Amino acid sequence: MGSLKFSLCALALGIGACSPSSSGAPSAPSHAEHPSAPVAARSAGKASGPAPSSEQAEVPAPDPFGADYPPPLPSAGEFGRVASRTWGSWIHPRPDSRTLPLGGIRVGDSIAATGPAFSSGLGKCQKYVPVAGGFACADRRNTTDMSDPFVQASRWTEPATGAFPYEYAFSLGAPMLTRIPTDKEFRWETGPRDYPKLRGWSVGHDELTEKEPIQPNGPIPDFLQDGGYAPNAWGRKPGLLFKKVPFGSMIAYTRAFEANGQVWVLSTNLTIVPAKGLLRFRRSQFHGLELDSGRQLPIAWARKRARSKYRLEADELIKTSESWAPRSWMQLTGASRKQDGRRYLETRDGFYIAEDEAAVAERRKVPWEVQRDFSPQNKWIHIRVNRGTLTLYEGERAVFTTLMSPGKEGATPYGRYWIKSKEQVSTMTTEMGEPRKFWIADVPWTQYFKRPYAIHAAYWHEDFGERKSGGCVNLSPIDARRVFDWTVPPFVEEWGMVQGRGMGKSTFVLVEG
Repeated sequence: MGSLKFSLCALALGIGACSPSSSGAPSAPSHAEHPSAPVAARSAGKASGPAPSSEQAEVPAPDPFGADYPPPLPSAGEFGRVASRTWGSWIHPRPDSRTLPLGGIRVGDSIAATGPAFSSGLGKCQKYVPVAGGFACADRRNTTDMSDPFVQASRWTEPATGAFPYEYAFSLGAPMLTRIPTDKEFRWETGPRDYPKLRGWSVGHDELTEKEPIQPNGPIPDFLQDGGYAPNAWGRKPGLLFKKVPFGSMIAYTRAFEANGQVWVLSTNLTIVPAKGLLRFRRSQFHGLELDSGRQLPIAWARKRARSKYRLEADELIKTSESWAPRSWMQLTGASRKQDGRRYLETRDGFYIAEDEAAVAERRKVPWEVQRDFSPQNKWIHIRVNRGTLTLYEGERAVFTTLMSPGKEGATPYGRYWIKSKEQVSTMTTEMGEPRKFWIADVPWTQYFKRPYAIHAAYWHEDFGERKSGGCVNLSPIDARRVFDWTVPPFVEEWGMVQGRGMGKSTFVLVEG
């Protein structure tokens, strides 16, 4: 199982940072359909809105990993395909492994070859395969044999379309196994018992967990039937126990199935985990606000909990019985009043909100880095750490704003950056190599702006607007997909990640207090 990929980012085990790991779970294949990101329902002139609900946001398919899953491998085409078997399957601009990669293939995924393999004599790679946008090395990291058991089994890591590529779960200390055990072999305690309390930066990591048991959504995966086991890239038969998933770590999974009297889930690293050792995460439907001519900055968000509405009567602000729901938004007029030592902001629907109870997104002038090569289409991101907001701009025009969660205790670095790379999913840990102490699997829509810091989805909480992370910028999965699809460089079809360097322009990121 040593071929499995864990790529970079965003936690902080005591150091407030995000760190890479060089091996881990097969990541989301990149040939999944990319529908348009969902947006809030538009209503010109509307002055405020409720906390976004599932009626406004993307509604996922009821069982994307059910009986019809997985899809077949893509057609081989005239020149076949090249599949990644381990971390480091880079795509180079020329047939020379010494060049800086433009991107990469995710472990277990494959991309179409556009010509026959050939030897260039450049770098350490013996043979190169031309692919869309560059050249992949046909060495021990990759294979052109689509009948390879690891490649075939990796079909079971194909993501669903939309903002949530997988189902996700919180571990109660469950084992990861390479095959279905017999009753005598299963010796791990996974039932109800006392668990340690989450502390420090991990507080709240379980806030979206559901108590209802995970239910089967289809039959046993084909490669696990009749005593089959999770294949690895090198063809070695593994032992039963791959590793234990520590309490508080998180996994991504596709199929849930019943075998030997209990329910199991298929993790995206092709191992199986007993469902009774997991708590499934519900899907947050929070999303930000699309801006247009009838809805523009300044926008205020009600932070963390319901916030009171105040009305001006006889030149005095009176607290009403009404309130704004948590994470609901309101347009501001720009006017404010001070009363009893507090400042109150006027909203366009005639109410006031206390300034210290609101996260305000205000217009910011175009940074000089964007101005020096200015066009109305130039994209840039404005992040306000202390306010917990993120706003997208095209030139001078704000087009989208939302709540985000920065790092606790000042962990998110202020500065002026460019998007360095983009990954569809990225497993986050502070360990090098195969993580065993703590990890968060397959975090979607990850964009690094200063490694190891990134903008990415957080599927484990929805406390957006509050300090929550180890340093990265947490967005809801719906918002993270919206931002990911909008930024440049654009994602290349079938690739698993792209680098900012060598791919043309990159999106500017301004992080301020």
